[in-house]
Amino acid sequence: MADVKLKPVRSRQTVQDQVYAQLREALVSGAFEAGQGFTIPALADSFGTSHMPVREALRRLAAENALRISSTGTATVPPLDIDELRKICEVRLVLEPAAARLAFGRMGASDIATMKDLLAAHQRTGETGDIVEMLAANRAFHFHIYNATENEVLVSQIENLWLRSGPYVRYLSDRMADLLRTSYKSGYTSHHEDMLAALEAGDEAAFVQAMVEDVTATHELLYKFLSE
Repeated sequence: MADVKLKPVRSRQTVQDQVYAQLREALVSGAFEAGQGFTIPALADSFGTSHMPVREALRRLAAENALRISSTGTATVPPLDIDELRKICEVRLVLEPAAARLAFGRMGASDIATMKDLLAAHQRTGETGDIVEMLAANRAFHFHIYNATENEVLVSQIENLWLRSGPYVRYLSDRMADLLRTSYKSGYTSHHEDMLAALEAGDEAAFVQAMVEDVTATHELLYKFLSE
């Protein structure tokens, strides 16, 4: 728990929601390692709340398959599982290209400008070596596209896949510093560059294909590491 910064919750009105939101964000961003466990009393102490909002937040996250809760109440981040990863990838390859296709006709000049800024931020992290910012920039780029669908049902399904991918994000981030000392550094944003170029060119098929290749490349990298 020492490496995860949880803020005290002060508003009594939405305590459970605040606890849930912070834990969910930590899980999505890869703040917790696969197999890491934490208890309700420890979390309640970190948040400065009673046990009840923490317990309910954990139940919500367990219902989303982001956590597992033992009979003693200890919450655990699911272990890495290559078969689970394969299933997540299969569904991502259905939903995220579909979102790209829906978003394509709804994005204009302001979206292109925003995505250029997000891409530049992503590229800068390769120079600074800030892995946390790198992952945040990657996520911001993707969800700018998904949110452009204006379809909250689809976006929520994609969010759940990213939530369940949290332990894998952490696993990959622990290896990213070494990767950035290889030829990977020169091409880690190439699929985002392709998406942006396709959007500017008005090429929907290329835009969707770049999304497919981006999702596939990330998962192939994870498969490689997990198979070693």
